[in-house]
Amino acid sequence: MEDLTHTIQPITQEQQIKISEETHHYIKQAVSLFEIKTKPVEITFDLKGRASGMYRVYRNKREIRYNPHIFSKYFEDNFNSTIPHEVAHYITDIIYGLSNIRPHGKEWKAVMHAFNADASVTSNYDLSGIPLKKQTLFTYHCNCQDHQISSIRHNRVKRNRGKYYCVKCKHILRWKNPANKAA
Repeated sequence: MEDLTHTIQPITQEQQIKISEETHHYIKQAVSLFEIKTKPVEITFDLKGRASGMYRVYRNKREIRYNPHIFSKYFEDNFNSTIPHEVAHYITDIIYGLSNIRPHGKEWKAVMHAFNADASVTSNYDLSGIPLKKQTLFTYHCNCQDHQISSIRHNRVKRNRGKYYCVKCKHILRWKNPANKAA
C-alpha cells in the first residue's frame, strides 16, 4: 500500500498562473519567429503518471497538459524544459500538422533551437511521492496460456484496430471476458 504521508502536493494556483504565462510567452515568441497564426489551445494541469507534460489534439481540441505533481517536485527544471518542449509540439502541429512529422523530429528540434531550449526528449526523475496511473490489465488467452494485455491494446482489439498473437503457439489472443463464464 502506498504511503500517503509522503505524497507530493500539486503545484499552487500561483504556480499554475506562472506556468500558463510562460506557455503563452513561448507561443507569442513562436508567432514572431515563424510568422504564424495560432490556433486555440487549452492549458490544463490534469496530467497524471510519469510524464511532466503532453501536447495532444483530442476531439478536435488542442491541449497542453502539465503534471502538477512532477512540476511541484521539480518546478524549476520543468519550468525551463517542459514548457518549451510542449509548446514546440503545439507549434509544429500548427506549421506542419502532427501526421506529417515525427514527434521529436527535425521540425520539433528546429523550434526548440529557435526557443534556445534544450531539445532533450525525456528526463529521468525520481518519482517517489508522485501519484502514478495504475495500468488496467485484461486477461487474454491463446491455445497454450493466459496473457495480460494493457488497456491500450485491449481497446485496440475492441475497436478492430489490432490483433495480438502468442509468440509461443502463434495463435491469436482472445479476451477472457469475466462476464462470459463459458469462455
